[in-house]
Amino acid sequence: MSTAESMQGAAITPDVYPAQGFASNKPVQSFGSAFGRIIAWLLTPFVVILTALFVPFILVSSNEFPIWRQKRVGYRGGDILVPKFSTMNVVASGELRETWFGRLIRPIGLDEILQVFLIAKGDMQWFGPRPFLRSHLDETYISSVLSYTKPGLFSSRSLATGIGNRALQEGGISIAEMIRHDFSDLENWSFAYAARIFVRTLAMVASIGAKMIRPRS
Repeated sequence: MSTAESMQGAAITPDVYPAQGFASNKPVQSFGSAFGRIIAWLLTPFVVILTALFVPFILVSSNEFPIWRQKRVGYRGGDILVPKFSTMNVVASGELRETWFGRLIRPIGLDEILQVFLIAKGDMQWFGPRPFLRSHLDETYISSVLSYTKPGLFSSRSLATGIGNRALQEGGISIAEMIRHDFSDLENWSFAYAARIFVRTLAMVASIGAKMIRPRS
């Protein structure tokens, strides 16, 4: 069975959705959201510089245009265009394979850095579920989870499955399991909760980075 088929076939049962009367503790429009956009605007020059440094490596490792945009599902089911670095190549068999530069930046999440622009714009937030392709979702998920939150960079789901949506793409976790993480974030949300996710994510990235540069015996 292909990855796409396994995604579509993942059982999403009613018990993973919030009970009637569910109330999220994560406000979409709040001081925290506005402050997050300010932080994103302040980080924009850094992202531009990092992008300029990445582009030459992408050009020599990929046969695609260095930066492209992919349509994903945003707040209340609206479309958002997520900018991405080209870290995959199409080989002769038609399959997608990760480039050598992609293998360097994807494990530590640097391929997600362009999403800071979407946070500055207001299409995403720092904290929220990773944005999905529409083909990976159903309408119940959109009307429930994405009616309470915008997509984001940091979440408990990323801590459980790794940065990005690779675990879903590779069939390592079902959509239903990921939804449970998203609802847990909405139900338990607080600034202290967000701070713990942020610190644990940094620790996870540091651990992955250390393993990548550790000399092999």
